[in-house]
Amino acid sequence: MMRLQRPLLISVMQFEDDLKSGKRTISDVIDAAQRLGADGVELRREGWPAWDEELSTARQRIEDLGLQVTYATHATLFSDDADGLQTLHDDIDAAAALGSPIIRFFPGPVPDVDDDTSWAVGREIVDYADDHGVVIALENYARTPGGTLAEIQSVLDRLQTPALMANIDIGNYWLHNQDTVEAIHAVGDRAVSAHIKDQPADRNGAPAVPGDGVLPIPLILAALDELPQHLYYIFEFRGGDDPEGRIKRALTYMRRRT
Repeated sequence: MMRLQRPLLISVMQFEDDLKSGKRTISDVIDAAQRLGADGVELRREGWPAWDEELSTARQRIEDLGLQVTYATHATLFSDDADGLQTLHDDIDAAAALGSPIIRFFPGPVPDVDDDTSWAVGREIVDYADDHGVVIALENYARTPGGTLAEIQSVLDRLQTPALMANIDIGNYWLHNQDTVEAIHAVGDRAVSAHIKDQPADRNGAPAVPGDGVLPIPLILAALDELPQHLYYIFEFRGGDDPEGRIKRALTYMRRRT
């Protein structure tokens, strides 16, 4: 049941250095997901040098291997310039082209309550995603603005639609000195995915493999497991000089607890 309800996805984040250097291609990353026993892969524009040229090839490879796919970018939902809005549209188009059911955006600066223009822009982006069969997964950002529970709640409360949901980053709330389990209880009914990682004691350190840091991972995962809906569990830590080894350890950790 756990595997059906909580597919485990790797991310291009584990192979970002290799992709940027040309050591690996996106097809190599997709193949690694299948070979390592993951259920799928999260692709990202920022870690994918030729993303706009390789969308159809990537989708075909994912389908051939029977994998699942999600998509993420660093774009922010609230953008006040034409270039930013076009980027959001392009990202949604890319997610749809890949066959990804969700796309991760950050909030960016959350508008004031009475800022009707900015809220209207956000609504237009959500509607655009809905028209393309893509759900926006709004993530609590690691820094500011847009990283606190109050900010995420304000957007989800204002834009009440199934086309805008949440990606719960289990490490980022800790970076804001907030309790991750409490955040899950607060916005978990709108969650479609979660970024799985651990955090070192040094808040400036890089995210770690689950079980290697200081987060109460068993309590956090138990709170996520209690949610009744389907959720993607997506690894979000860097691969360093041994990306496949770190992925294997993460998969082992997650599956030993079931």
